[in-house]
Amino acid sequence: HERQHRSHRISGVRHAATPGESAAIVTTYRKHRTKQDRTIGEDRQFKIALAASEASHANVMATNVICRYPTFVVHFRPVLDAGATMSQITSVQCHHLTGNGMPQLIVEVHDAEGGVGFGEAWWGIPDREQSARGAAPIASAIDNIIAPMVVGKDAARINQIWYETWDYAYRYGDGGIITMALSGLDIALWDLKARHHNEPLVNLLGGPVRERIPAYASLPPLRTRERLTEEVGRALEHGFRAIKLHELASWTVALVRDLVGPDIEIMMDVNGHFDVPDAIRLGRELEPFNLLWYEEPVRPMRDIKAIAQVADALDLAIAGGENEYSLADFDRLTSSGILSYIQPEITKIGGVTAALRIGHLIEANALSLCPHNFRLGPSLLASIHCGFANSATRWIEVPWVAESMSFASGTPVPTLVDGAVTIPTGPGIGFELP
Repeated sequence: HERQHRSHRISGVRHAATPGESAAIVTTYRKHRTKQDRTIGEDRQFKIALAASEASHANVMATNVICRYPTFVVHFRPVLDAGATMSQITSVQCHHLTGNGMPQLIVEVHDAEGGVGFGEAWWGIPDREQSARGAAPIASAIDNIIAPMVVGKDAARINQIWYETWDYAYRYGDGGIITMALSGLDIALWDLKARHHNEPLVNLLGGPVRERIPAYASLPPLRTRERLTEEVGRALEHGFRAIKLHELASWTVALVRDLVGPDIEIMMDVNGHFDVPDAIRLGRELEPFNLLWYEEPVRPMRDIKAIAQVADALDLAIAGGENEYSLADFDRLTSSGILSYIQPEITKIGGVTAALRIGHLIEANALSLCPHNFRLGPSLLASIHCGFANSATRWIEVPWVAESMSFASGTPVPTLVDGAVTIPTGPGIGFELP
């Protein structure tokens, strides 16, 4: 259609290096009928120049645009050294950190140049007698399946490592413990790469799409009025403007709504505790309290038909996804039309590499991405970086536990600005092993 009104052709595209910069030069000849046509044409020329430059300079940032119609010169400064290389992986090590009730499984990767990266695998089902026992099967998969596969490989080729490892290990299962183990490795490799370039991880993912992302305080099961009142008060003092409860009764939501007033968001997560009739019963009791979402209302948590029955019976938005693993799982979930808020858990799905693919799927289906997380450490930090790189991200989950409890990594609760997390600025994901 445009060609009927404005003939155009690209006569040449070339890239010229200047000290410390690169330049993309695109020359276009057009026939313009009106002044408005000329403006439209110039705008399209700039877009052509920008696209051409991005194709050839994936690791640069625009600093200046010079217009000498019909030629545009776009200058760039390097963000990453495109010629920089990384070396072979030399070791993959698991660290069982056993804090005060909140254990973590940290993965540490080293390369031959002395670089280091940290990741986190899922921490496992809680075991009160031996806190490290819950993560032991996942650590075994890392030590005995994942590490032998990747030691000696080029640390920069993260996609290749991910696909080859998954292709080999899927015979043990295409989800569960295998993708949990792969998550720890993958996050560590992305951290290693971002540290190598001295950049925040989000910059390697294309940069942030917004300045802030709202965060909510995710409380553990508290069950009593006194504990709920105390912890909600502390969370509000820290700056949160949204609270997620892990409770099983409607009176808890009534109490919190009375405490926080109408302007604070409340979410309710029942961790798949109910069958369909009981989930519907509780949901109807929750409807008057203006919940943002009702999370994982039935068990099994992946039973789409059961979730659909609950969703159809209630006037509540439904959230879920923390117990899905593969891209196919999330395709099934997003195409069902049942959930409004999708919650991939980065320590279960296969790490950053998987989070990017799943995030784009959620974005394509016009749903809200709300990364699931209940640890302070690499899992939260990596989720924040990935969240900033996706326009569908609506909320970041930040675990909020009593002062008498602690996460083993020692990572602090993020500082909030107007109830939101801000763009990370340090190299990598921003984690150091205690």
